[in-house]
Amino acid sequence: MLKKALLVLTVAALAATPLAGPATAGGGRDVGREILGPNDGWGSAEGGVTGGSAATRENVFVVRNRNELAAAVAGTQPKIVIVAGRFNANVDENGQPLGCADYAADGYDFDAYVRTYDPAVWTGAPTGPLETARLASNANQGKRVKITVGSNTTLIGRPGAAITGAQIDIESAENVIVRHLTLRDAYTCFPGWNGDAWKTEWDNLVVSRSRHVWIDHVTINDGDSPDAAEPIVFGQHLLRHDGLLDIVRGSDLVTVSWSRFTGHDKSLLWGNGDTATGDIGKLRITMHHSELTNLVQRGPRVRFGQVHVYNNLYRSTADSGFLYSWGVGVQSKLYAENNAFRLDRTFPASQIITAFGGTAIHATGTLLNGRPVDALAEYNAVHDPDLSSDVGWTPTLHTRIDPTWRVPALVQANAGAR
Repeated sequence: MLKKALLVLTVAALAATPLAGPATAGGGRDVGREILGPNDGWGSAEGGVTGGSAATRENVFVVRNRNELAAAVAGTQPKIVIVAGRFNANVDENGQPLGCADYAADGYDFDAYVRTYDPAVWTGAPTGPLETARLASNANQGKRVKITVGSNTTLIGRPGAAITGAQIDIESAENVIVRHLTLRDAYTCFPGWNGDAWKTEWDNLVVSRSRHVWIDHVTINDGDSPDAAEPIVFGQHLLRHDGLLDIVRGSDLVTVSWSRFTGHDKSLLWGNGDTATGDIGKLRITMHHSELTNLVQRGPRVRFGQVHVYNNLYRSTADSGFLYSWGVGVQSKLYAENNAFRLDRTFPASQIITAFGGTAIHATGTLLNGRPVDALAEYNAVHDPDLSSDVGWTPTLHTRIDPTWRVPALVQANAGAR
């Protein structure tokens, strides 16, 4: 079995087409060789982000399917991986499509799972053979949909490039760039019930235990499988998606720029545990000139980190289920500057911020539906205890901070994958 797996990996690696010319993702620029500019957020600190810009010609690849992608992004050598076209990560080693039934382990039965763990007859988190089978099934899917990106990588899409069903995993890596790419529908086949809510596994993009990462001009969403269309089980919609972009487990020095996040519930989780004290001094993240449309919550939710959020556009319609945008978590130091909100009138300004054990947020230059609003004062007017405006730091690593009135037009015209 091992010999067969190694053979498949070798064939996949050879199948990824080496690129003889410039690493272009479209147009005349050699986009694959571009690096994060000076002062462009936290990612530019301490040496910045160069990704695979130093790749030799034999380490520049064009990939057109899941198996080519997984082989090309592995390892720590400088490399440029260009995604061409659109493909789904739910395929076998031969590129044949896989459905949820193909991942299901012996003993897994969703209907039996629901009957067994119905809160009317079961209290607490599930245990026993059905839960064991669900976990095994979930692990089977994970082996295919998780694509681990190694250090010194630039992953970039040509115009129209899109990956469906994958979790792009920047795990324990250094110096990674992801640009000009659409990531959608990281669909969990085997959601689990924890006693009071449905939980899922896969995020579209995860930065975990990694440093020096630049995420630019990406578009991330749930594709054609919104959770709102799922059946209601135990009084809740069955959940198929976890996060859009998680930055967690001590990751540090990350810039997110000119990106688009749409139509999702728990969207941007930056810091994943209140007791993760090892995150103190890390989770330094900048997000700017990005569009966040119809996100229910977490835009972002922050723990511990010094996070600068500026010149972003937030939009929520009446049917979006909007709860909040800026989540003030434990020891978070969120500095929000010159952001524009276009919210349905049913959502008050006091809803922009929500506290989750944090004590402070700096929020200035905010426009709500074209009018200046003090988001912190609005929050404090209806919540106790008050949040402070003193987060203990002032960002110095940033590009031009545009006046807020310019943000909607700038962001709508330029954010997201091209």
